[in-house]
Amino acid sequence: MFCIGEYAVYGSGEICLIAEKTERSFDGIGKNEYYKLVPINTANSAYYVPVNGIESKIRRLLTKSEIYEIIDSIPQTEGVWYGNQKERKSYFEAVLKSDDLIKIIGMIKAIYHEREKRSADGKKTASSDEKAFLEAKRMLHNEFAFVLGINTNEVEDFIQKRINSME
Repeated sequence: MFCIGEYAVYGSGEICLIAEKTERSFDGIGKNEYYKLVPINTANSAYYVPVNGIESKIRRLLTKSEIYEIIDSIPQTEGVWYGNQKERKSYFEAVLKSDDLIKIIGMIKAIYHEREKRSADGKKTASSDEKAFLEAKRMLHNEFAFVLGINTNEVEDFIQKRINSME
């Protein structure tokens, strides 16, 4: 169960305030109970998510210790790279929808390494790979920044410093 005033992750990594629990009728026939979620980055927007089955639509934010554990696992995390662009795009879309941050980190690493290889050969990264890379970073950085109380543009340095301190 979620509490009013709590923050949670909704959809594709969007951090939202659980603003209220309310009854609404969106079909004009019957009323249902909904949580009103207000995204932290777009306060003028709101999502109404049915109370029934809410666990499949939103999740609790990570704790600081969970974030530290994830960061500490980055050096051992492997990514999957499909040579076929259609298979790769489909896989990346599934990873982003999965909300599995370890898989998302693996995806970021795989795309990063491929970008480096392609750049060394004077080639560009496929636009679908670049789009997936940026979306994965956005999801990860937004949650890490919010929970750790830092700016999103500081997350990469934070991660790098923590990993370097482990060596």
